[in-house]
Parts: sequence; structure tokens; C-alpha cells
Amino acid sequence: MGDGDSDVATRWPPTFDRGAWAAVALVVAFAAWVVVSNTVLVRLLGPDPAVLSERALGVVSSTVQIAIAVAFLRYEGVRLRDVGLSKRLVVPAVVAVLGVVVAANAAVATLVVAGGQGVRVEPFVLLSALPREYSAGEVAVTAVYYWLFVGVAEELAFRGYLQNKLTALLDGWGDPLRTALAVVTAAVAFSLLHAPTILLVDRASLGGLVGGLLVTGLSGVAFGAIYVLTRNLLLVALLHGIGDFWPLFVEPAGSWPNWVLLVVLYAVLVVAYRGWAERTPRPTPGVGAD
Repeated sequence: MGDGDSDVATRWPPTFDRGAWAAVALVVAFAAWVVVSNTVLVRLLGPDPAVLSERALGVVSSTVQIAIAVAFLRYEGVRLRDVGLSKRLVVPAVVAVLGVVVAANAAVATLVVAGGQGVRVEPFVLLSALPREYSAGEVAVTAVYYWLFVGVAEELAFRGYLQNKLTALLDGWGDPLRTALAVVTAAVAFSLLHAPTILLVDRASLGGLVGGLLVTGLSGVAFGAIYVLTRNLLLVALLHGIGDFWPLFVEPAGSWPNWVLLVVLYAVLVVAYRGWAERTPRPTPGVGAD
């Protein structure tokens, strides 16, 4: 994941060298780019863009977002491994997310059978509810876009940088309080910066905007809490990605996502992950600083 990968050289919690203005600058830079990229998308591709063209521009936009987040981390003197992006965390993250996917499909199948309905199995079954059919290529490109670009870009910026930065700025407030404030504030910023996409691309009504921002904000709180409890940013990024494009193979009875089911799955994930982490040697805080 870059910046080296020695566990001994990992700092937790990460320390930041710059003032509060840097956090404001990141939010402003992100907001400006979100407005620009969404405006370009609508102007170039129109209101109903082709899937592959939209994803291609989306990859470019997410790459710029990643570059912005990395630039701010570098400026602060924080390395990628300091925020939970290191090689040793890749396998646990992938295994944990695969476990969530398998558990979600199994749980949905159980709920469908319990409701007296037959189970229909189809790859990416949620796409069958859309007005148009996705080709295999469009499914693959969409999966890569959400799982490897969108989740990584937004989690690196809002959890890896902003949440950690706010935690550092609130030093002296007491760990529980400053952690909670950092999680919620980063989630609010994360939510509000989705407003241009909801308005410009999705063309949502006022009610749709409010609903979209509320769901995004609550998701941000969930991702922030999982990050605090696991210290694995890649895990959170992958969870974010599959949340945007669920690999569901069993047709759900009713709407998806099922929020109660997801809360249970994420809680089990955190407990299992922390149980694994307690049996794994942890980085030594403050050792090996640049």
C-alpha cells in the first residue's frame, strides 16, 4: 500500500503536523472537485449516460479524490500505513468482507424461505430490478469502479484523513468524546459532499435529497465506528464499496438493504475482527516516527 509496510514503524493514533485550516482546505478541495466532476459528467454525457462512459469518468474522478487525500496526508506528515493501509491488513480485510457477503446472501435466503417464498438465485440480482439490463462487461466495470475506486477514495479522505485529523485536533477532550465528535463530524461532511451528486446526477427532489443525505450520513457514522474499532481502513473501504454495489445473488423479499440485518452483520464482523486482532501482534504506538 505504499509508504513501506513495517508494523513496527506504524503509529496509532496517527499524529498530524498542520493546523485546523488543513482539514477545512481538504473539505473545500473535495467539494470543489465534486461539483466540477459532476458538472462535467452531465455536460459531456447528458442526463442518461451510458454505463461504461459514466464509470470511466467516475474512475478519473475517484483517482483525483485519492490524489487529493494522499496529498493532504503527505502534507501532514502522515503515511498510508499510519491510517490503516498496509499489506498486513489486506488479507484480513478481504476475508472479512467476503464473510459479510456470504452471510448477507445466506441471511436473505433464510428470510425469503421463512416468508414462504421461493429462492431465486441470479448473479447481481439487484440489477434485474433496474429499467435496463446490464451486460457482463458493465457489471464487471461497475464492480471495479465501486469496490476499488469509490470506497477507497472516500474512506481515505473522510475516515483516513478527516476523522483522524479531527481526533487529533480535539486532543484533551477525552478519548470517548473526541472520538465520537470526530466520527460524527466526518460523517456529516461526507454526507453533505454527496449533495452535488444527488442533485446534478440523480436529479432528486428536495425529499430525495434529504433522504439521501440522511442515509449517507448514517452510513458515514457506521463506517467511522467500524474504522475506530478495527483500525483497518481497507476493510472500511471495501465495505463502503460493496454497500454501493451489493454482490447479492439471492433476490430479497422486499427492499434492500435491510438495515436491521446490516447492523447485525457489521456488529458480528467487528466482534470477530477484534477477536482476531487481539491474537495478532499490534503496532507499537509512537515508534518509528519519521
